[in-house]
Amino acid sequence: MAIKETIVKEKSRRQDVESATRFRHLISPGRIGKMTVRNRMVMPPMGTNYAADNGFVTERLVRYYEARAEGGTGLIIVEVAAVAPEGKAVSHQVGLWADKFIPGLRYLAESIKKHGARAAIQLHHAGRQTTVRTTGHQPVAPSEIPCPVCRDMPRALNLDEIKGLVEAFGHAARRAREAGFDAVEIHGTHGYLINQFLSPYSNRRTDDYGGSPEGRRRFALEVYDAVRRAVGADYPVLFRMNADEHVEGGITPEEGRDFAKRLEQAGVDALHVSGGVYGSPLAIIPTMYDPPLPLAGYAADIKAEVAVPVIAVGKIHDPEIGERLIAEGETDFVSLGRALITDSHFAKKIELNQVRNIRKCIECNQLCVDSLLVYDQPVSCIYNVRAGKELDFPFVKARRSRKVVVVGGGPGGLEAARVARERGHRVILFERREELGGQGRLAQKTPHKERFGELLRYLAHRVEVLEVDIRKNVTATEETILREKPDAVILATGAVPAIPALSGLDSKQAVTAWDILEEKAQPGQQVAIIGGGLVGCETASYLAARDHRVIILEMQEELACGQSPSLREKLLRELYQNPAVEIKTGTTVTSVGERSLRASSNGHETAIEDLDTIIIAAGAQPYNPLEGILKPLLSEIYAVGDCDRPRRAEEAIHEAFHVAYRL
Repeated sequence: MAIKETIVKEKSRRQDVESATRFRHLISPGRIGKMTVRNRMVMPPMGTNYAADNGFVTERLVRYYEARAEGGTGLIIVEVAAVAPEGKAVSHQVGLWADKFIPGLRYLAESIKKHGARAAIQLHHAGRQTTVRTTGHQPVAPSEIPCPVCRDMPRALNLDEIKGLVEAFGHAARRAREAGFDAVEIHGTHGYLINQFLSPYSNRRTDDYGGSPEGRRRFALEVYDAVRRAVGADYPVLFRMNADEHVEGGITPEEGRDFAKRLEQAGVDALHVSGGVYGSPLAIIPTMYDPPLPLAGYAADIKAEVAVPVIAVGKIHDPEIGERLIAEGETDFVSLGRALITDSHFAKKIELNQVRNIRKCIECNQLCVDSLLVYDQPVSCIYNVRAGKELDFPFVKARRSRKVVVVGGGPGGLEAARVARERGHRVILFERREELGGQGRLAQKTPHKERFGELLRYLAHRVEVLEVDIRKNVTATEETILREKPDAVILATGAVPAIPALSGLDSKQAVTAWDILEEKAQPGQQVAIIGGGLVGCETASYLAARDHRVIILEMQEELACGQSPSLREKLLRELYQNPAVEIKTGTTVTSVGERSLRASSNGHETAIEDLDTIIIAAGAQPYNPLEGILKPLLSEIYAVGDCDRPRRAEEAIHEAFHVAYRL
């Protein structure tokens, strides 16, 4: 029997009324041109790398989008579709440059529309923001100025090539309409080809396609005209525009507002307002380190200038925020973005007043943005393992219900309990503490990472709603586990801090970073942290924010090497710019005294004295006291996450999902 992972079955009339009142603007129908959309929630075009390497639609891609349509999203704009093969930004990008793609695209559009969502597709050319490695061609651009991130020197387009690309956008739009899409969106932001022409940051031409604002806008407006001719006067055409490039010499908010009015005059049906280029990537996809709603204000500014509908973007991951933006007249629609990667049924849960069951994006960028743009890998999610794998993991009941014991209530253990219970198993969860969350409780205490708490909130809420038998303040032993006569045991007992063997260091009395974050130890004013990995760096940030002076000593030449690139850049910038933090990389601590330590760097040994507290952040080691005892006694024993091998939360959660799903 099929089940819905995300929707609690019970739905009352009272819940319908509450949702209709509380989120009445968000769930109300809207219009774009002559197209009616069932609600104001938009899935913006986000690359996935789920297409085939030759551009064809895959079943994986279809099931991913269909899940979001089934989940109640109003308008789904299918990710960047290349109008020319040399314009791909990622290796497995959807193709729109030939008629051979139409059958697959038709299947995709039908799969979205059959669930009541509107289906659009974005027309895209990367310009200089790609590489020879990705496309097999030298990138092209308005001018011979390389992208500061991709770095390949582009070739400047000649007039005939510009005309050919204008026609390519028109032909791509015609194919989209023939495939059954309800609308198309022209990608004119984020530093791709159209944006490159629009911006003095990337366009140094002196012919008709450069120089003045009118010249720089010529290509974009010609593309729009070609698209309009291809699809007809009544077909909705959206334009995703850049309101602020966040780079020196780039498009400013003033120029963005002026261009918005020009697009409205040209006949564009809606403006999808964003910002940033590859040279300012954190403006495009802000992280948990960034302030709330970093881009929504641009949409409000442009809405004040135009009459066509405006779509706002940027960290709109909570339904209350989306409702407020629309209710206060700052936008007409909201793009949910990463929120819909994290939870395919975000919109449906709002409609059913099941807001607490929303799995909210924590803005970490680890398996979505970084996977796609840093590693050119398929998109995933730190705690929605089924994102992009809906075909591999249909949520159906297990063939027979079994009794499962989970030991440990951190992220891995909670995910194992959730999945096993939703698959129909009887689950007992042992947690030795009063509070669920494991090491996740420490992660959310560090500066800017409060959002990590949403992961713990969701998992703890789900195991409670699913009526998992949760036994807190119970240390699982051989006896307590065997007494339950389980069919399977999943061990998620985590890790403990690793204490290095240093002369003068008493391992029993050592103060660890975990002790500091759990407030088991109170550090003095002058602090040294041995270890500059993620935990050491975040502990330094935590202490510096509380007016401590901190020295970080790290053996490697770089700090936080295992951290997500998106988050790492912000963390390191904060640390290096903080006068209360001193950083010593390439430095090995050789001994520890009562209020001092000795360290070696480049063959020179120095003493660091007058320290009030020395904190150990030298990694972790598995805590797994039960596996060896239980293996001879039970047929199915699984160790997941740090108790098997210390890593990041994403590995613990994904391992737990896979083990629990297979039961």
